[in-house]
Amino acid sequence: METTEKDKGYSSETEERIWFSFSRRHFLSLAGWGLFFAAIGGYLSQLFGYKGFFYPKVIFEPSPRFTVGDPKSFPENSVTKLKSRRVFIVRDGNSFKAFSVVCTHLGCAVEFSKEKDIFECPCHGSKYDRNGVNFAGPAPRPLDHYEMVLDHSGRLVVDKSKVVSNKTELVV
Repeated sequence: METTEKDKGYSSETEERIWFSFSRRHFLSLAGWGLFFAAIGGYLSQLFGYKGFFYPKVIFEPSPRFTVGDPKSFPENSVTKLKSRRVFIVRDGNSFKAFSVVCTHLGCAVEFSKEKDIFECPCHGSKYDRNGVNFAGPAPRPLDHYEMVLDHSGRLVVDKSKVVSNKTELVV
């Protein structure tokens, strides 16, 4: 059986030349390879792209140990809130304490009321005395107390990584 030019690449009616044959199997094979290479490209872009494999996986947080200043800069019998560090500095005479601003009930920010001389949670009504001990509301325990020390130059240093007893205070 001989093949003629008419049988090789012409359509039946219009006699136009088809440059390639394209079957369903060929199409599905090309689509599968395309999806495969797209998946590999997406994986490699995550691995080597911006903030990918070579970018350090760390959380950029401030140090839990920080200097709050000279003891003389805090007035006697005062409560100072360091909002950026989420800490209260309480001075009673020559003793200093550092409390957490975070309520132990659900994590709201506690505020100090000068009129009542207590710490109050605006969310659910927990109340803490001047020493950070809870006496009213749903709070299950006192405010966290952090370690305070004097550095070599005589400045106050708070270490939030060390939670101490609520009876601990720094006497200067």
